[in-house]
Parts: sequence; structure tokens; C-alpha cells
Amino acid sequence: MKQNRQWMMAAILSSGLMMGGCLEQYDNAVTPGGDTPEEKVAQQLSTPESQMEKLGRGLVALPQAKGIFVSWRLLGTDDARTTFDVVRDGKTIAEDLQASNYSDEEGTTASKYQVVRKVNGKTVETSGEVTPWDKPYMTLALDRPATGALGGEYSPNDCSVGDVDGDGEYEIFVKWDPSNSKDNSQSDKTDNVYIDCYKLNGTKLWRIDLGVNIRAGAHYTQFMVYDFNGDGVAEMMCKTAPGSKDGLGRYVNQAATDEAIKAADNEKDWRTSAGRINGGQEYLTVFSGLTGAAIHTIAYYPNRNALAELSEAAGTFNWDDRSGKKDRGDYGNRGERYLAAVACLDGPDAPASGIFSRGYYTYAYIWAVDFDGSQLKHRWLHRSDSRMEWSLVGADMKESAKVTAPAATSGEGSCTMYGNGNHNLSIADVDGDGRDEIIWGSAALDDDGKLLYATGFGHGDAIHLSTMDPDRGGFQVFEVHEEKGTYSWDLHDAATGEVIFRGGSAGKDNGRGLAADVIPGSRGFEFWSSDERAQRSVKSGEIVGSKNTSVNFRMYWDGTCYDQTLDGNTLDAWDGSSWKRVMTFYNYGNSSTCNSTKKTPNLQADLFGDWREELILWDSSTSSTLNIFTTNIPTDYRVPTLMHDHTYRMGVAWQNTAYNQPPHLGFYLPDFVAE
Repeated sequence: MKQNRQWMMAAILSSGLMMGGCLEQYDNAVTPGGDTPEEKVAQQLSTPESQMEKLGRGLVALPQAKGIFVSWRLLGTDDARTTFDVVRDGKTIAEDLQASNYSDEEGTTASKYQVVRKVNGKTVETSGEVTPWDKPYMTLALDRPATGALGGEYSPNDCSVGDVDGDGEYEIFVKWDPSNSKDNSQSDKTDNVYIDCYKLNGTKLWRIDLGVNIRAGAHYTQFMVYDFNGDGVAEMMCKTAPGSKDGLGRYVNQAATDEAIKAADNEKDWRTSAGRINGGQEYLTVFSGLTGAAIHTIAYYPNRNALAELSEAAGTFNWDDRSGKKDRGDYGNRGERYLAAVACLDGPDAPASGIFSRGYYTYAYIWAVDFDGSQLKHRWLHRSDSRMEWSLVGADMKESAKVTAPAATSGEGSCTMYGNGNHNLSIADVDGDGRDEIIWGSAALDDDGKLLYATGFGHGDAIHLSTMDPDRGGFQVFEVHEEKGTYSWDLHDAATGEVIFRGGSAGKDNGRGLAADVIPGSRGFEFWSSDERAQRSVKSGEIVGSKNTSVNFRMYWDGTCYDQTLDGNTLDAWDGSSWKRVMTFYNYGNSSTCNSTKKTPNLQADLFGDWREELILWDSSTSSTLNIFTTNIPTDYRVPTLMHDHTYRMGVAWQNTAYNQPPHLGFYLPDFVAE
């Protein structure tokens, strides 16, 4: 058993979770991954070392009210006997720390810090020196693109991270959004979309220009950053088109092995007068994270006609089939709805796959793609063409016979992925077999692309997946419903689709929802939504908090093991009787959010320092600077970097997908840190 597994098991034992009978109230609960509830919980706390990125110590120092706050990573691969010393200007100022942060009241911005890792009192690692930031956040200067040909002004939009050079430090990927970007439901042309990559020291590594045939907007460009071939450095995958150029300025179709792709006209503008892109070839490209060079380009599957064949035909497939309305295949709305993620479909010891999709309001196609270091390869495609039947196109490109799906677990609605997708998705090993599943919203796929279940509640705008009820075991999903059905929200079992609770107003388009562990006196998560702002317990479904709070993101910041609520650029925490303002980020460097009314950060992730999360926002006074925030509040909790929890890391990868959602851990943090 790997050391990190032993360490996590010790945390479970100390928390009291090993007491028998903790799931008696859920006699019908499925217990994937083990014969007992204890084994099920233990497994979710055990991310195998093979799934943990090779990260450095991530040492940072920044001002606090008095002196300097020093923070660094505890790794999931660290020995359980690890302690730390803090060195300032060559002198040890703290010894044998269990936590991975320290308040140095004597430090100044001229001080230099190192951290020493020890095992059984013996030094095994000494970090490099860092000097403190001159303010309580870090600025990253960007190369803002010039105003677009159509007048679009650029601002930094969604970000992602990956280690592109193997030095144990994340690089920042930035998507540039023009001011004339559009939702799929809106007409008019947009300016080009660009993606840059920067080192944390401000060095720009490359820029990719997706060209005129990729429309700008939240639903078109989902860019996945991860080490897809297991060589220790990150790549990026995203949808491209004729005219897209890589980080070396070359057309991406020239990285194809298909001669028909290489022969496409890169000068042709396929936009209609309404700005729709209903013709032209469609590609998926994998880029080098270090250089931005296109490594391989293949046809996007399926194309807009829902076919495998490469085609430049217009979008005549009836994506927009709705009762009482004629075919609107040229509208370019539902057929241009994309999602993406990263998933480990072969288990923790095999490279991850890219997950790309098309459609979710009705027709739903989910595509798994592998990268072997030189070429992209089709793995499988799930096709939900109707509410009752689905099929699978295997690695041999042969389609299975249609499979009739069992009834939806809610007893109503579509029984397949058809119509059951969100504007977002989640990834986790929900059935405990070591391989990831794709949680689609009101439906889910197994790792092999076969239908796992459908709840039948239809389309939704927000989804949250985590171990919300630690005594039930397994993962739960909280989803809000855009479909104006009988219920506006539900909580269901992530492995089986069993509906645990459902509620809210009938006929309600419920646009926002959040699940997080925000009330310390209430065991397990709470959940709430725009329709019902009072917080409900995942254990009882009853209201446990009546004070309104935001319905956007959750975040670890204040030093407790509970979530704070992040709404745009403000952070609040429950103080036992009311919601208290913790931080207003806009007060620092005009820090602003993305994606209009969604008010999402550029990125939220555990990028460096201790286990609390960093927040990336952009300076709205210049539109050319990212402001990266990390907490300077001490905590005694000893928690490995959240990026070494597989469920959380997958959440950071898919966070930029469509309507951004926050990442969640795959285990219940208060039990992990319990004494």
C-alpha cells in the first residue's frame, strides 16, 4: 500500500468514520469499490500516486498584517512523518512544523525564504529561495491582442494550468475574449479567439490564433490542458478549423495525417452574414504545451451533420428539432454546443483521455480521444439519438446495435443522454472501479462510453459533484434544472442515479445552484439555488440555514476546513449566525470577473502555497494583467495540495467548460483533518 494511502486511512480512522452501521439509513445504497461503507469512503480518500502530478514545493511569501506569511505545498507523495523548517536569510526561524504555512512577524519584503523538508528529523529536501511579493497578490502582465478587425476589444477570459516544461511549476493558459463574442442564440460575427501560455515569471511562451472559423463565445472553445500521454509535461486539446494557426504560426491542418484535411482552404471564411459557421471542415488539434506547436489534427467527431466522415457540407442535420417548429439546422445553435473534460478511462496507471462532446438539449454525442505522444486516436463515441435508445461507435469505428435504455431513475423524462446534458459536466470514479465516469448532468456514462443511468430531469445550468454526505459514502450530485418540470433541483447518487431528494418550484427555470460545506454545525454539505435560497442539508433535505448567500462558486480561504462562498469578486463565510464578508478582491488591482452575469473567476485552483485555493481575476483598468490571489490567513490543518486529489484535479481541467463551475474534492475534508 502506498504511503499516501496509509496516511489517508489514518485520517479516516482518527475521524471515527470506521464505526459500524453508519449507512443503516440507506439500506439500498450501492457501495462501489468495496464491500463495506468504510472501504468505500477509504477508496475516495486514496488518489493513487500515479495520478499525482510531479509538483515542486510551491513556496510563496507575501505581506500580512505584521510581517510576512510563508506558505508551501505538502504533497500527496510526502512521507507521513514529514515536518518542515522555515529558513529566513539563511537562518532557521521555525522547526518541525506539521502545517505547511508560517507567520513570520519579523520578516520584511526584503527577506529571503526557504523551506526544508525533514523525515524523522533528517533533512531530505531544501527549496530554492523566494522573496516576498510587494503586495498581497501577484500580478502577471499579459500581451493583450490588438483590437480585432471587427472592433472587438480583448480581455483575459477563462484560464487553465499545466506544467509544460516539467519543472514542477504550473504555467497559465489564457483564452482571450473579444468584446463582440456571442452566445449561440445571438447573431453577428465575432473577432478571433486567441489562447496564450505564460510562465509565472511573466514569460509568454506562445499564442494560438483559432481564426475566423471558430466563433467567440462561452460554448465554442473548451480547451483541455493536461499531460495526455504521460510524459510528464502538459499538452492542450481544443476544437479548431481551417484558418486556425498554432503557436509557431503554422496552419493546424498541416499537422494532419489525413490528406483531405491538409488540402483544406485556410483562406476561406465560412461565416454567414449572421455570423454563423455552418460549413467547412471541423478539427480537433493537440498542441505542445511548451511551444504551442500543433502536434496532430484530426476531424472533429461528429461533424455538424452528426456524421463521422470529413465534410464541408452545411449544417443540415436537424439539431434544433422542437415540437411545432420546422427544421432549423442552419441556425447554428444546438449543434454548436460543446463541452469538454479530461478523464482516466483506463485506470490510474494509464494516460488520460480527452472528452469532447456536441449537443445536449436534444441529440447528445460524447467522444473520447487518446493521445499517444504523436497522434490522436478515436477511442469511442457515445450516440444518444433519442430519448429511449443509444449506441456506441467503438475504436474500430463500427457502431453497435441500438440499445434500449432502462427507465429514468426519476420515473420521468428522457432515459438516455438525449436532452439530459448541462452547460457543464463533471468527472469522477463514481463506481469505485479505478476508472472515471462522465457525469453529464441528468445522466452519466461509464468509462467505456456505455450509458450508466439517466435521472430524466433534463437540461440544467449548474452541477456539483463531491462526497457531500460522508456517512452515505460515495459521491452525490446536486443539479439545478432549466427544464420547467415538476422540480427545480435534485440531489442524486452519482453512481446509480438514485434520486435522494428533489424539490423546488414547478415550472421554474432554475439558473443557479451551489452545493458546499458552509455550516460547521451541520454535518455534510448544504445545497441551495436561485429558486430556493435557504440552505438544505444533504443528510435530511431539510432547511438548516435561512440566511441568503450567493449561488456561484465555493472556495477554501479562511483557514477552516469549511467552504466560503465566492460571488464574483467577493468572498463570504458563515460565522454561526450570519454571512460575513471575508474579502472584496476588487479593492486590489480592480480585480474583475469573467463571463458577464455568470461572474466567474478566470480560474480557481490550488496553484501554489498550502492547500487553500488561489484565485485568478483580471485588472479591468488595463485588460492586460492577471491578479493572482493567495490567502495570508494561518491554518494548522495539514492537508496535501488539493491538486493531488484526482476528482479536484479533473475539476480544474474542466472548469473552463461553457458555464464554469467550481472544482470539488473527492473526499469530505472535515473528516480528513479530524483529530
